[in-house]
Amino acid sequence: MPAFDFPWLLWALPLASLPFVALRRLNNRAIPFPLDAGPSLPRTLRQRLIWLPLFLRALAIAILIVAAAGPRWGAVRMTDETRGIAIEMVIDRSGSMSMDDLNYRAKRVSRLNAVKAIAKEFLLGNGADLKGRSGDAIGLISFAAHPQSLSPLVSHNEAVLARDIDSIQVAHGMEDATAIGDAIALAASRIRATEEARSISFRSKVIVLLTDGQENSGTRRIGDAAQLAARWNVRVYAIGIRPTPEGAEREDEIGYGLDALASATHGMAAMASDGAALHRIFTNIDRLEPNTIPATALNGGFHATAILLALAVLLLCAEIALSQTWLRINA
Repeated sequence: MPAFDFPWLLWALPLASLPFVALRRLNNRAIPFPLDAGPSLPRTLRQRLIWLPLFLRALAIAILIVAAAGPRWGAVRMTDETRGIAIEMVIDRSGSMSMDDLNYRAKRVSRLNAVKAIAKEFLLGNGADLKGRSGDAIGLISFAAHPQSLSPLVSHNEAVLARDIDSIQVAHGMEDATAIGDAIALAASRIRATEEARSISFRSKVIVLLTDGQENSGTRRIGDAAQLAARWNVRVYAIGIRPTPEGAEREDEIGYGLDALASATHGMAAMASDGAALHRIFTNIDRLEPNTIPATALNGGFHATAILLALAVLLLCAEIALSQTWLRINA
């Protein structure tokens, strides 16, 4: 079966039946003979083939429509990734993320569980204000004392992505630390490496960082990681998780160095005091990074358009020749 560059044009194929509509009207205008006009005479070959010119015209119209749709044999449909967005989700799993002090849907839940739940809504959609990021290249990194890559930067099956997010667990022991700079540097490097490996340039490159602590580990500082991301045109949306104690007012200071990180990469820094605030932040990011489904196009294969056009022209020439000579219908 061929593939088509413009398959929607095939909906015009019913137009090929128009010559037969004209033939029916012609037959309706014919003058009937009385039933007792005499014995019926055998039909000549010309009479039996009087429909042939109109059939050739209809066939030519159908072939022209198929040719306009751009048929190809052996073509492969490729996705134009340059129209898509690369998103690296970077989630803190240090020990403090296990604290059950975040209000989420009228419950007290751990910071990590709230982050995972809302991150899944952002990436997969919630059927309401978050439509999901289908078509985007999504990568997943968790970090504590060291960053860990959980998902490659590709378009994911929803079940696989949800499983990878659910697999994030709080760090313990020597791993319990917060290496924000290393995590950002790894995320930016993965986006850059993906572009180089595929010889593409994403329309937008984004890191979404979720953390509740100040940097206290790692070999690369936040400022160095910010410079690296900025050099590769990667924006950082830095989200701090800071639950507000009951009876206390939330500090207005973003802190953690997240404001400087976002500013250096032309991103955004925000602080979430509860699940509702975190949801609003993700909704804002979703608005700032409109999801565009990458276009697909055929690659390679044998183009049949020229052959079909030549065949249609031959059929039309045959139709004209027959209708003006042997099969001519006198007005």
